[in-house]
Amino acid sequence: MDFGIAGKVAFVSGGSKGIGRQCAEMLGVERCNVIVAARGQDAIDDTVRAIKAAGGQAVGVSADLRLEEEVVRAVGVARETFGAPDIVITNVHGPGSGDFFNHPGEDFVEAFRDLALSVIFLARETLPHMQKQRWGRLVTLGSSAAKEPPTEIKHILANTARAAVVSLNKSLANEFGKYGITVNTLGTGWIGTERMHDYLEHVAEDKDTTKESVMQMINNLIPVGRPGTPEEMASLAVFLCSRQAAYITGSLITVDGGHHRSAW
Repeated sequence: MDFGIAGKVAFVSGGSKGIGRQCAEMLGVERCNVIVAARGQDAIDDTVRAIKAAGGQAVGVSADLRLEEEVVRAVGVARETFGAPDIVITNVHGPGSGDFFNHPGEDFVEAFRDLALSVIFLARETLPHMQKQRWGRLVTLGSSAAKEPPTEIKHILANTARAAVVSLNKSLANEFGKYGITVNTLGTGWIGTERMHDYLEHVAEDKDTTKESVMQMINNLIPVGRPGTPEEMASLAVFLCSRQAAYITGSLITVDGGHHRSAW
């Protein structure tokens, strides 16, 4: 299927690893001009090489997208290289785990700054161009915990801030839908990224058990019996960037193998 986005400029934050990298590579296959934005230069360079090796066009920029001035600089690189972004995928990792009383108020402020303000900064820097041309796509790689925080993971900081992003994106969808701009949030479940495996090792050490035992416990909670792959997650993210997805907006779409039990 031709997604109808060849030649579009796609800005992927957190685009050098995991799901973000898969999004960047798939957008390259769709013949978008891809900006790979992340912090680690080596991983950025590797991703850009992979996109180019597959016949795509890409440029990398090292930036801390939690900071407004860094967002402005990174989007500036996009404008200078390919033009203003038509497609934006926001993807910032959340804070660590802990119970409610483990975290002072400053931790909640930091979590909101990292997860919510990073989306706000990137949206404010890219929406005016989309609004002017009356077409655009914003997709946030979030977490299904924003809908139903799992009891097996104590991520109260991330759960709180990610829920705010879902509401933010719904509000943006309401405001900018008339300009042909769609705004959606993907709720990831257990996805087999490097970050997930690092987390499993941490839990196993904490519980004095094996990583395999922890993974089996999690698999038992997932109806399909396994974690998802970055490719499965990115496939939906890239579809939401397509012309065919023009009537999907303001949605939180969970991709979790049926882990969450809510029917809606």
